[in-house]
This record gives sequence, C-alpha cells and structure tokens, in this order.
Amino acid sequence: MKVLVSMFFLLTAGLACAEWTALHEDNDIIYFIDLSTKNTAQRPRISVLREFKQATVNGDQSAKILYEADCEKNLLRLMSGVYLKKSMGNGEVSGMINSNGWMQPAARPILQKIYTALCAVSDSAN
Repeated sequence: MKVLVSMFFLLTAGLACAEWTALHEDNDIIYFIDLSTKNTAQRPRISVLREFKQATVNGDQSAKILYEADCEKNLLRLMSGVYLKKSMGNGEVSGMINSNGWMQPAARPILQKIYTALCAVSDSAN
C-alpha cells in the first residue's frame, strides 16, 4: 500500500508545471512526453500524458502514466498512472491505472516512441 501511495504522489506531483511535448497522435488520443521527468537509472522511467480527443465514458479527459524501460532486454512497461477529469493532466483524479507487465515496444507505434525516448542515451552508452 505504501508503494501505491508513493506512486500516486509521484504521478500527481507537478501536473500543472509539466513540460509536455507532443509525441504521437492517433484517432482517439494525443500522446505527450515530459522529457524533464526522464531519469537515467538502470531502468529509465518517463511520464507520458494521454490527452483524449473526446472524454471517456467515465468523463476523463486525460491520463498521466509512468513508463519504465528495460533497455538491455528491449522491453517496456506501464508502471502506474492516474485518470484525470480535465485535459492536459489537470483536474480531479478519478481512477488509477495499474501495471500491465512487460511488453515488446514494437507492438504499437506509441510504445516504440516511448521506448526510443527512454533508451536512446542508454543504447549509445553501451
């Protein structure tokens, strides 16, 4: 439980002051990445914002998600996240997003872009 509370505060801290840069767009979602949140740990992490073009059935307009990469194994996972009632990572938190385990980033274009943002420096350092 302590880990969940810590993750919640990590994800919600600095929502209003994030420096979001557009990363990818599909029919339903615009994805943004905050490069200032990237760390250079053994498994680097970064914050990603999903901006829904239309509110979800629950009335959510955005979601802030923390991703982690295993650059040596070419894997990516969604660590945790929150759904928000307003756009661009603002508003009341309405729900949590749980980890879905490790994935191959090549499975989806957005995952590959997030993985590349996380592992580009790590790959060149190896």
